Amino acid sequence: MKNIFENIEISLPEGELLKKLNSGKTLRIKMGFDPTSPDLHLGHAIAIHKLKELQDLGHKIVIIIGDYTARIGDPSGKDKTRPTLSQEEIDKNSETYISQLGKILDVSKIEVRRNSEWLSSLDFNEFISLLSKYTVQQIMERNDFRNRFENGSPISLHEIIYPLIQGYDSVKIDADVEIGGQDQLFNFMIARYLQEKYNQEPQAVICMPLLRGVDGVNKMSKSLKNYIGLTDHPNDIYGKTMSIPDSLIEEYLRLVTSFSKEEKESLMSLLKSGENPINIKKKIAFNIVEIYYSSKEAVEAQNDFENKFQKRKLEDIDYIEIILDSLSDKNLIELISRILDKSKSEVRKLFEAGAVSVDGEKVFDINLEINKLKKESVLKVGKLNYFKFK
Repeated sequence: MKNIFENIEISLPEGELLKKLNSGKTLRIKMGFDPTSPDLHLGHAIAIHKLKELQDLGHKIVIIIGDYTARIGDPSGKDKTRPTLSQEEIDKNSETYISQLGKILDVSKIEVRRNSEWLSSLDFNEFISLLSKYTVQQIMERNDFRNRFENGSPISLHEIIYPLIQGYDSVKIDADVEIGGQDQLFNFMIARYLQEKYNQEPQAVICMPLLRGVDGVNKMSKSLKNYIGLTDHPNDIYGKTMSIPDSLIEEYLRLVTSFSKEEKESLMSLLKSGENPINIKKKIAFNIVEIYYSSKEAVEAQNDFENKFQKRKLEDIDYIEIILDSLSDKNLIELISRILDKSKSEVRKLFEAGAVSVDGEKVFDINLEINKLKKESVLKVGKLNYFKFK
């Protein structure tokens, strides 16, 4: 049997999960999602695969769709207030979650709850009672709140109550275990505290590692556009995985592949002994496509990548055409920032990394003027973005 504790970053209180697993009770395992975007990605999948292991042991998986808390927006790790979403956006984003979870879990056996079930009917007396169970001093122990307060950045009252509202979900479903990313630790511990206040046995807390996105720096995130979605096309999953920096190979191998422990160790030994990193990444990319699609589609995705990016069959590349005469951008950094919807600081890093080229020649001058580009020239940004000037 797979080691149930593999890849767990934090397990609190120490020994509590093992105690609950050995109790013989069918545990209620909670994981929550605020539908702030329609896509689940490989970062989410790390915790979802842990849910699958627990589901296979016979425990009950309870998925909380935070359709009510999404109106607030989880402030975890944020240095400014998040914009609120409309009910229409929340409903639209929620629609695809269950089918995406079905790529990993047996969704016929899970319990799905929306926290609007209990939060929308919470009367004012109950709300005040909930708020009275925690103090401002306790909330301000949270690093991101404390940093924002000390920096003079605004903190809205609705953000301060978010951890309490999320923690109340554990009370309402009587959770035995809660699983999520390590950035959720503060919220999970508040849930334990509230369960005690409501005379429940507090949940065990399981935090999984945070996967860095394809930029190699930030946590994988839809908002940062550095993610690999579970429902991305197989070719895109393969290609995005191939684009990760070599420094992330071990992290991806350990957290998002289905290789055995021995296979992972063997691949890392090959890498450390001088194997070309691209060959290890190809194995990782193939495995990921195989997990979420099939071996057949993994083969097709690998062939597509090799034809387009290794064998350089330019006739197979899908160029996006850019009409030079219609551009209002003055230089390359403005153009790339606009067409890829990236900040100028993000684009500047691409230039510095040698990831921008025109007609095969790397370009490091971010201020290269657009009027110096020629028609029929090819602009390549990163490994996947090709543009032809017309």
